[in-house]
Amino acid sequence: MITTSMAIAWMGCGWMFGFPASMGSHFLAWLFLLWTAVCVANLTWQTWQTLAAVKVHPLADWQGQKIRLLDTPFPYSAQVGLWSPELVVSQGLLKLLSPEQVNAVLAHENAHRFYRDTWTFFWLGCLRRLTFWLPETESLWQELLWQRECRADRHGAKNCDPLVLAEALALVSQNSMVANPIPLAVPFSGQQDRLLARIDHLLGFSITPDSHRLASWVGSFLLLAIAVLPLILIPLHIK
Repeated sequence: MITTSMAIAWMGCGWMFGFPASMGSHFLAWLFLLWTAVCVANLTWQTWQTLAAVKVHPLADWQGQKIRLLDTPFPYSAQVGLWSPELVVSQGLLKLLSPEQVNAVLAHENAHRFYRDTWTFFWLGCLRRLTFWLPETESLWQELLWQRECRADRHGAKNCDPLVLAEALALVSQNSMVANPIPLAVPFSGQQDRLLARIDHLLGFSITPDSHRLASWVGSFLLLAIAVLPLILIPLHIK
């Protein structure tokens, strides 16, 4: 929709494949692009506020890895930011888990950084806001979050014992049932069925073949090509 609106706004009134492009469609395209800019600006501001709140907390060293240490008993860990996020860990997590389990959790969080999930999901979050009126937006968003966590689990399990990561996931989930005092999302709360599925995947973990990863990249490029198709068709517009 964004690229289509950009193409319509750029072309203006005229003819396309023999059909007239009215001023109304031109106006709606600019209105949608304005709404897009507002959503991006709002989410950027919220992300900046969250990152500023995180940077107040002191830097600490955990076995050679820099972390932002939250002084709270609530077990929590996350990558916060955009392209180069901050790794945030709470005192509660360090006290709840053994050193081996903490390393497994950090391997999971480092997978999010490796895949630039904070950056990708910033833009997906913008699309979620733009398409709030579509009936399947929320279910699709939850599915994307689920796939993101499963991918981080698989990548993290390559650098630690998958069983240890599964144990840590279960412990953090059990202790996240209490009220959350942190103004950040907790990925383990409220979806016990999916949590159990993640644990099952870790218990049956196997290395993903390179052919599967290649198919994923090919699919991504095909989707990108479809997304930019309206921009490619701009030269066919006749004023």
